[in-house]
Amino acid sequence: MEKFIVGCDIGGTWVRVAICKLALKGEQILLKKERTLKEDQYSISGQICKLLDLLIKENNLKREQLLGIGLASAGPLNIIKGIAFNNANLGFREIPLKKPIKDIFPKIPLYLINDCNAAVLGVHCFEADEQEKDNLAYITMSTGLGGGVICNGNLILGKDGNASEIGHIILEPNSKNACNCGTFGCWEVFSSGTGIKNRTLDAFKEGKLNGENLLKLVKNNKSEITAKEVFQAARDNDELALKMVDNCVLYSKIGVGAVNNFYDCNSIYFGGALMENSEQIIAPLKEQFKIDPIKYTINRPPELKISKFKSEIGIRGALAYIKYKLEKNSVVAFCSN
Repeated sequence: MEKFIVGCDIGGTWVRVAICKLALKGEQILLKKERTLKEDQYSISGQICKLLDLLIKENNLKREQLLGIGLASAGPLNIIKGIAFNNANLGFREIPLKKPIKDIFPKIPLYLINDCNAAVLGVHCFEADEQEKDNLAYITMSTGLGGGVICNGNLILGKDGNASEIGHIILEPNSKNACNCGTFGCWEVFSSGTGIKNRTLDAFKEGKLNGENLLKLVKNNKSEITAKEVFQAARDNDELALKMVDNCVLYSKIGVGAVNNFYDCNSIYFGGALMENSEQIIAPLKEQFKIDPIKYTINRPPELKISKFKSEIGIRGALAYIKYKLEKNSVVAFCSN
């Protein structure tokens, strides 16, 4: 009887569930996704169980064929208790994840991990060069902003599994811009999709910049503005949108410099929905760290790359995590849950 592994990726916008053979060949990944449900604290765990059941039935599998589940979620997490808490984008302050899924799939080992920690394992498994793998970081720029780091060949987790919550590095301590996490001036406030949308709406209220082209894109309905429209308007030289993109890039320079100072990476990979606008974000970052890195980092600058899997790197990382756990790969040697 063939054996399979399961990966689940919980984000602020999408929930993805995938099944693959343990060898983890990309073309064999069977995937389903839905927009993240936020009706109550149990919506997400129920959604995962439903999608996994569908994958099992549609591919004529049996539960006994499943070796384990890698569950990657936006954090912060308590990986021992199996919950997400104080999350900025999932709708509730405490979300049980591990127990509700184990109640439905009781005989299948389940390991919980921060989604960006999973994603860096996805990069490690699927695309990083050998010389990059021991000192590697991943940054997602999407609904929120987060990161994962492998340092000296080990995935960094910390006491609860939240060691690389880089989106909540406070870059402007006196900022009046509130993050969904409850504090002010986080990197996520300025450079995530949610942050860019909120800062854009704030700029319209201030009325100092011309956002005429952006308003045309949304037919004067400001509630339709997302980061996608802001970047598109910036490409059309909209004054307000250009300012928002410039802010995104500026704070990303500061954030990337801090990540490199903290972890001394060989390479930093980027993923997430905002990478659809990579020429407006990553190109100026590359130029900065090539021409004048000392302005933002004291360490030798890393290579900056875009994950070729973009928004799918998280689900691949969840699969890589369960594969590495089952095979006792040394990169997850200190992952105890």
